[in-house]
Amino acid sequence: MDNVTSVKETKQSTFIQLKNNLNPAEFGPVIGLVILLVIGSILAPTFWTTGNILNVLLQISVLGLGALGMTFVIIARYFDLSIAGFLSLSGVLVVGLQSSLGTIGALLVTILVAVLVGILNGSILRMIKGDFGASIMITFGTGTIFSSIALLYSKGFTLVPQQDAIFQWFGNGKLFSVPVPIVLFLLCAIVLHVVLKYTVFGRAVYLTGANPVSARLSGIPIHRIQTITFIILAVLVALGGLIRSSQTLGATATAGQGYELDVIAAVAIGGTSLAGGAGNIMRTMVGILIIGVLNNLFVLIGLGTYDQMMAKGAMIIAALLLDSRNNIRLLLRR
Repeated sequence: MDNVTSVKETKQSTFIQLKNNLNPAEFGPVIGLVILLVIGSILAPTFWTTGNILNVLLQISVLGLGALGMTFVIIARYFDLSIAGFLSLSGVLVVGLQSSLGTIGALLVTILVAVLVGILNGSILRMIKGDFGASIMITFGTGTIFSSIALLYSKGFTLVPQQDAIFQWFGNGKLFSVPVPIVLFLLCAIVLHVVLKYTVFGRAVYLTGANPVSARLSGIPIHRIQTITFIILAVLVALGGLIRSSQTLGATATAGQGYELDVIAAVAIGGTSLAGGAGNIMRTMVGILIIGVLNNLFVLIGLGTYDQMMAKGAMIIAALLLDSRNNIRLLLRR
């Protein structure tokens, strides 16, 4: 009798553990991506062609760079809305400086500016001892400034780059028959995954976001860690600005409009907790792919921009609801 009771308790315990592990916030995005892929194969016969797959990856390369960086910032319990303005600014900077410094020189200067932008955002938040809400307002303000500087620098015109093989390579070149933007995006994803998961800095990012007070008492310089996450994001956005300018053969002060929405959607849909301390690069990759596949499906079936915006908004709300439910479950377990 005792053995039968023990077996029942073991089965119940296993079932409870399995139920707890099947967290919608973690598996929901993957299931959603699979559903989109199945729908795509049904609605569009050309969906699984090599050309369309490469096109999807090419379209999400700039978005993906921003989302990878935003993952670090959000895990560290901050937010950055300045990326739209800085994407525009980095594009006009790299094109505007190309004539005098060359492509490599212009890129290096733009990356230096990106580092300063990250330091600026982090330093302001440190100075005011800002929290998540403050980071939204501060970076909204700095993003507005970056957009204004881009507008002043370009004087409202589209800046056209010089014919330069290196510049064109970043947006239109290929490595082993794979477009360069895709290669750069995937390389950054691999490197950042390793950094976040296997390094001391990555663990410090998680601890800072999960419990800043405990992290500080443990000797982790939380403000420095958070500032570095802003720098990582800004550098990736600067690289995205170069790629986009190369792809479109021009740079405008409005190139970044809506960029922050797509980036936030990708990170949130992927399952990174906006409460900080939880998330990873692989989740964000799933979110990026969902946005890319969704956009591609809209194009293939002939739906417009407004439909895309409504779908993204609905998916962000759904992701936040799942995230909120997951946070409540974690609190109850404690």
